[in-house]
Amino acid sequence: MTADPAAAIPDALHGAMLLLTAAAVVAPLIAVAVLKLGGFPTSPRTPAAAALLISCLAASGIVLLWNSGNGESFSSGERLGGGSLIQIDGITAVLMPTVAVIELAILLVAPKRFLDVPATARILCAASATFAAFATSHPLVLVAIWVVTALPTWISIRGTPGSRPAARVFATAMLVSLGCLTSGTVMMLVDPPWERHAGIVGNAGGWLVALAVLVRKGIFPFHSWYPALFSGAPMSTALAATMPQIAAYTAVRLLIGHADHGDGVALELVTLSQLALVTAVYGGALALVQRDLRGLIGTLAMSQSAMVLAGLAGKVPMELNGAFCVWISSGLALTGIGLVAWAIESRAGPLSLATPQGRFRDAPELAAFFLLFGLAAIGLPGTLSFVADDLIVSGSLDDQLHAGLMTIASTVLCAIAVLRGWFMVFGGPTAIDGPKHLILRRERVAMTGLLVPLFVLGLYPAPLVRSLERAAGQLLGVPVEESGNPPPSLQESSSGS
Repeated sequence: MTADPAAAIPDALHGAMLLLTAAAVVAPLIAVAVLKLGGFPTSPRTPAAAALLISCLAASGIVLLWNSGNGESFSSGERLGGGSLIQIDGITAVLMPTVAVIELAILLVAPKRFLDVPATARILCAASATFAAFATSHPLVLVAIWVVTALPTWISIRGTPGSRPAARVFATAMLVSLGCLTSGTVMMLVDPPWERHAGIVGNAGGWLVALAVLVRKGIFPFHSWYPALFSGAPMSTALAATMPQIAAYTAVRLLIGHADHGDGVALELVTLSQLALVTAVYGGALALVQRDLRGLIGTLAMSQSAMVLAGLAGKVPMELNGAFCVWISSGLALTGIGLVAWAIESRAGPLSLATPQGRFRDAPELAAFFLLFGLAAIGLPGTLSFVADDLIVSGSLDDQLHAGLMTIASTVLCAIAVLRGWFMVFGGPTAIDGPKHLILRRERVAMTGLLVPLFVLGLYPAPLVRSLERAAGQLLGVPVEESGNPPPSLQESSSGS
């Protein structure tokens, strides 16, 4: 009996998806093994970059395969609490390549003195764990990944001279969040709050998971560790620990989509949203008064991270779509700003914002990259952040007026802070006989790789918006045809490009 070729196509796609997912997760671990066995002792960047490039290509393959399918998620392995051991859907298809590009850029820009074998191995292990997180929806696996992703960060901070206080703050926050997540997840599995007969145990577990997300994302009043991390840790550690936003992904898998099946979970999402909005505005206000560049980047990251959570807690597909776009745009743009700052610090030392530093003459290319990344982070037309702001503000105003107004206020405050930071670092009098800080080729490649997607997706956003609209509709239980079309401004933007 001959097999039906049409029926074999989904199985082939399924196998290819699993193979690409395994490649993305395992490639960094192979590079770690090579380094631990004594390979490339003086140039650990080489195997690490090759491994992350493989992960990046595998993640790109996942995007192509998922878009070539019918929009349904790929799942495999044991199911528990509504989640699968391996699950690839529209969220994974956009987040995994984003994180791969971020991790590769961090590795390329890292100064050589910060990139010994142990540091490189920590970067690779954290990257592998992050890829694994985005490929699963299994609650207990997510708990384990929280541990695996936090441990290298704590080791790196603790090993940095003068950063023991920051390490203690970070360890305290992570232990509290992990304890809440573990106990809350177990309680939700015992008494699922997304089922009609749920009792007090499951609802209490949902609140503990929400508390864990608040702490790990640095949401007010648990925000103190976020600026401390950027001030006390190597920039590579701070960016790798915050830009992927593992806590936001956990909220997507454990809370969103269950909101309509239990009052407790719905109330948790509302609480997350309101506290995140406060944090977004508060972080933008703090960014205005920072007196050093690392403090500015830390508070901006806190504000943008909160904006993602505020959108994820929305019940309108457009707002959820905007949150995903903010997730991507802020990750790429803030990583770019952080890497530019790190490149200048490695040449000229810490950068103060108390007085103009006059670095434009010394490092004109780095100044240009900083400005472009800054504009791409604050909603410049033609960038992905403009698309994200349009979606999330429109969705917020449709749902809650005050949420839309607070989103606008946060964007304005962050924009003023970014421009102030640029003028303070690169403006002012310059030393005629000062040293020139030319950009390295690997730095130019990494920063260009971060910048190009921000503008390409901003000028032609329709494919991304449609893909994320479909993913948002699936999460909220809204049929794809009812989840709406991109706003008129986005349609005009895509048709004009």
